Amino acid sequence: MKKILVVFVTAIFLFSCSSDDPVTITPDPDTTQNPDPDPEPDPDPDPDPEVTDNSVRLVNDATFGNIMTDSEGFTLYFFAKDSKDGSTCEGGCLSAWPLFHEEELTLDSGLEASDFSVITRADGSSQTAYKGWPLYRFANDTSAGQIEGDGSGGVWFVAKPDYSVMVAKAQLVGRDSSGNETNLNSSFEPGDEETLYITDANGNTLYAFINDTNGVNNFTADDFSNDGAWPIAEIDATNVPSILNIDDFGTVDVFGKSQVSYKGWPLYYFGQDAERGDNFGVGFPAAGVWPTVNPDTETAPEAEVSSKVYTVTNQGASAYVFNGEGLNDAVNPDFTFKRGETYEFQVDTPGHPFLIKTIQSAGTGDTYNDGVTDNGASTGSVIFVVPNDAPDTLFYICEFHPSMTGKINIVD
Repeated sequence: MKKILVVFVTAIFLFSCSSDDPVTITPDPDTTQNPDPDPEPDPDPDPDPEVTDNSVRLVNDATFGNIMTDSEGFTLYFFAKDSKDGSTCEGGCLSAWPLFHEEELTLDSGLEASDFSVITRADGSSQTAYKGWPLYRFANDTSAGQIEGDGSGGVWFVAKPDYSVMVAKAQLVGRDSSGNETNLNSSFEPGDEETLYITDANGNTLYAFINDTNGVNNFTADDFSNDGAWPIAEIDATNVPSILNIDDFGTVDVFGKSQVSYKGWPLYYFGQDAERGDNFGVGFPAAGVWPTVNPDTETAPEAEVSSKVYTVTNQGASAYVFNGEGLNDAVNPDFTFKRGETYEFQVDTPGHPFLIKTIQSAGTGDTYNDGVTDNGASTGSVIFVVPNDAPDTLFYICEFHPSMTGKINIVD
């Protein structure tokens, strides 16, 4: 079923400029004519559901999946340099990449009229855009169904309606904490350079945070009170431009919300980016603290695992004895542990299994095993990586002797 978007504009037809090596586009022959001189009348023909005369068609390609084409089946494309609400393909560029525009836009089922718009180019002509990305054909696609332009120059990509993210190539303009704006290069230093960076499907810039580690968001507060400054990007990265590797994307759990990551870096928006194409966050609060990401971005570093280590012996069946981390032959001491940190108990207490529990009682019931390795060992290492949702109070205690015990206070 057709969806119709009517745009009232003056129709302006653009002819490509001449070049030393012109491209001739030959359309497919018309196969709609019936050679029978006396065809039987068919007052209500049933059209082929796979072929439409809509001005934008949705076609399934074996390599790219769902792509958009014009009414004749010629592939449509996005240009990464069109990072803002306009077209940067002008002059000779249009000879190779003719713009696409239809005054009366009709759409195949599966395409939404609200995703399409019309931009006014610098010369006053009109061009159809999808989610803010102006649409083009490619002169070297000489027959319907060809996709010769994808990946060209690292900036031209087949137009898909279901991209999860896109890429832009533009000048980075950082804004520091005082509101000063500075042109930055790909190294996030002052300079003029077009930099490739990842955006969401609508062209909004995505950022990493240099204090994050691989798969770990170290910025967002548990009550999301700072999410307005740097909102987490909740994106399901299932379809990406061909310049990107889908395996580089993942997700990070942030207090119950799913944040998209790239090469291990959790990705964010910047609250001060008011318009499509803004990338002010690369300068805030100083250049490079919140960088953009692209295929050259290094994988996020793994978090350094440092643990506090205690040796544990026993005083008969009456007490555990601890040494290390400021303790010297401490008998059944209480501990204060921090969520997210790692603690190791090197246990040498034969006959006295060392258990971490939620209840201060002997036996094996009510053991707390989240983040605990080898809980209940009497020789070896019991390692406790304190979860973010650990209760405020836990206990260590011998399985058999309730006098061998102490409290573990859990804090943030």
